[in-house]
Amino acid sequence: MLPFQTHYGFQSSWLSYHNVDHLKPSMSTAGCSIVDNAADSPKDEKKSTEASRSHKEAERRRRQRINSHLATFRTLLPNTTKTDKASLLAEVVSQVKELRRRATEVARRSTEQSGGGEMVSWPFPSEEDEATLCYCDNENKVMRATVCCDERSSLNRDMMQAIRSVQVRVVRAETMTLGGRTKNVVVMEWSGGGREREEEFMGLRRALKAVVENRAQSVLGNKRARACCPMEDTILMC
Repeated sequence: MLPFQTHYGFQSSWLSYHNVDHLKPSMSTAGCSIVDNAADSPKDEKKSTEASRSHKEAERRRRQRINSHLATFRTLLPNTTKTDKASLLAEVVSQVKELRRRATEVARRSTEQSGGGEMVSWPFPSEEDEATLCYCDNENKVMRATVCCDERSSLNRDMMQAIRSVQVRVVRAETMTLGGRTKNVVVMEWSGGGREREEEFMGLRRALKAVVENRAQSVLGNKRARACCPMEDTILMC
């Protein structure tokens, strides 16, 4: 111990420095922070609980929809022996393939010659895109245009714009839509032309192909430019 430490103020300085009074504001501030965190905790917990409840409800509805569809499959499939989901879905896929095979076979058999010599084709849309134009008589006056593609709102409008780009008169038109696919068949005859018929015939074929590919506007604006839509330029008979 230093002599006369009280005289030189050493003890008073040391005690004043280690006095806990200067810590009170910090402790008070820390106490406020703890109180604020305690106040925010119930809010966060409430949000977490609501989010969890919402997720559980959405999952419950999703499972209900799946179970409803599976129940429908069980009523539609013949001779369903296994009820687990994997076996049920495998049976559904097998049945769909079998139905598709049968439909293809029926379509093949239904294409036959009618009494008047006109080819009667399968009226329902197929799974393949199609754009054909062929003559239906020996004098090359009557034509039949067939378009088969995915259903869309502008399909009929685009097809009629393509047909009106040449000098023809529509005789009959048929439309069949099934499973998101559409097949349009239009029978028409020449109302003019002459020497330009063959050129217009080829131009109409290219325009119909553009309709199937959903780019009718660009081709109809320049329907004589063959490079924009290459096709086999041959005249077909129905």
